[in-house]
Amino acid sequence: MKHFILVFLFLFGIIKNQMAQDITDPISHIQWKKVVLNNYATFKNFNDLSWGSGFLLNYNNDVIACTARDLTGTIYSHGDRIMVNDFDEELNYWKMYVPDDPTQYVIMDTLIMKKRIEKSFLIFSYSVPFLAFSIKKLNNNIIPLEADVSRIKNNDTLFLVGYDDDHNLKIVESIVETALNEKYAEPDMRVKTNEFLYYSNFIGSPIVKRDGSVVGIVNRAYRLKKNKRGKIINEDKVSEGSYYEYFVNGTEMRLILGKDYGKK
Repeated sequence: MKHFILVFLFLFGIIKNQMAQDITDPISHIQWKKVVLNNYATFKNFNDLSWGSGFLLNYNNDVIACTARDLTGTIYSHGDRIMVNDFDEELNYWKMYVPDDPTQYVIMDTLIMKKRIEKSFLIFSYSVPFLAFSIKKLNNNIIPLEADVSRIKNNDTLFLVGYDDDHNLKIVESIVETALNEKYAEPDMRVKTNEFLYYSNFIGSPIVKRDGSVVGIVNRAYRLKKNKRGKIINEDKVSEGSYYEYFVNGTEMRLILGKDYGKK
């Protein structure tokens, strides 16, 4: 009887460990290299785009493509930007492809959700930093994600999935840390990481939960230098005990799709 109990506990421990691994490890059940795609686009009057990431999303019984608007300029960007109303006329060609196998790709059709991306009133312009496309040519080898529009809370654990400058796939754990009125902070999503994700190909990549559902899109990464009391100081200031904290700003799927998306 004692031997039976020991065997039972041993097998239970293996099963429990396997279940825990499946739940907590976001890479255990998703082939991320077939999810996170690189961009290539050409325009009539703008320079070619050959950086940044994107991904496919299951959306209302269809599949769409999502990326960051920072790639084509926002109201916060330096230089020109492509206005939403001009986008379809300006765009020649946009594809997203698997970095390890460029023969696997999808081709964008037209920009969708235009009223969610950009609104204008008199001389004022309001912009949400994302782009969403219908798809002209789909590829069944590329895996779309499922959206989660539930509210993101402080101290939630999320994962950023993207490529570094050497095209190595990185899955980076982060903690939601919303801070109003802080330098560089934005009112949408902000997560804190243990490393500086200042890689161009992380822009437009997905922010996901433990189960692999996507809750946001990466917009930009930055770091803040702080003194030993935790107060933000200038980069060039020498201060004993100073340190850096690393952050990523993103746009929530809740803002992109609406908080009632998926409800019947």
